[in-house]
Amino acid sequence: MHKPNARKPAIMALLKVATPFNIDLEFMPAGFMKRALAWCCDLLILYVYSYIVIFFILHNITSLSPSAELQFVLMLLFVVLPAMTWHLFFEVFNNGRSPGKLLTGLKVINKEGASPGLGQYLIRWILFLPNYFMLTFITVSTYSPIAFIYITILLALAALPDMICTAISINSQRLGDLAAGTVVVDIHYKMSIDDTIYMDTGSDDYQPSYPQVLKLSDRDINGIHNTLKSPVNKETEAFIQKLTQRIETVLNITMQENDHREFLITLIKDYNSLTQKAQQRSL
Repeated sequence: MHKPNARKPAIMALLKVATPFNIDLEFMPAGFMKRALAWCCDLLILYVYSYIVIFFILHNITSLSPSAELQFVLMLLFVVLPAMTWHLFFEVFNNGRSPGKLLTGLKVINKEGASPGLGQYLIRWILFLPNYFMLTFITVSTYSPIAFIYITILLALAALPDMICTAISINSQRLGDLAAGTVVVDIHYKMSIDDTIYMDTGSDDYQPSYPQVLKLSDRDINGIHNTLKSPVNKETEAFIQKLTQRIETVLNITMQENDHREFLITLIKDYNSLTQKAQQRSL
């Protein structure tokens, strides 16, 4: 039995994480342009940071003690290391979000929907080629703003393989993401609770009318839920009537409600109540 066709908005699903009902929650993949914007934001923030550190902090310190060794150590600690480990540091200690990703609403997660491990962050950092030119960008463009454009072009060329990979991969992943098993998602996208089979029973003392509903699978309940969301027309109502008759036969029950839609809503409520109580008993 096929449910009537219902037009739905296209959703570009990145990965699917099962809820307790085994309903897949979808994460919106970060588009190429938004990822590029996040990276440019990081680059700009890092440039401003380095400029301030070099000309307003280190310059004053080294003017008091013009030791070459001191200058080297200070540059290493406060410019070189931040430039080389910018993304790694923030993604590890800021839950998968560099400042640029934070500003643009992006986040790195693994394919289970959780935060990646340190090893995954390391892999995606090592396999990001522009990281190896980041230091050149910071030092050269800081001392010579005219070189900013040329170094930016160099970074873009280094990022070209990742740009191509992100553009053609199904989940908008760059090479480091593919190797590490990570993805970048848009955290501004939220799946509505209406897109799941969750339905409030209204009370903890709710008594299911059809305990036999547990014979149905999560997929069956999700199908019922999607059917109720279909446009109201003669075709849908005819399908709902046939669906009700089929459920009565499979579960060996008789519909107590006067309305077929109300009967299906009751089934979903009963399923929610019974599965939630079963989960609470298992804890």
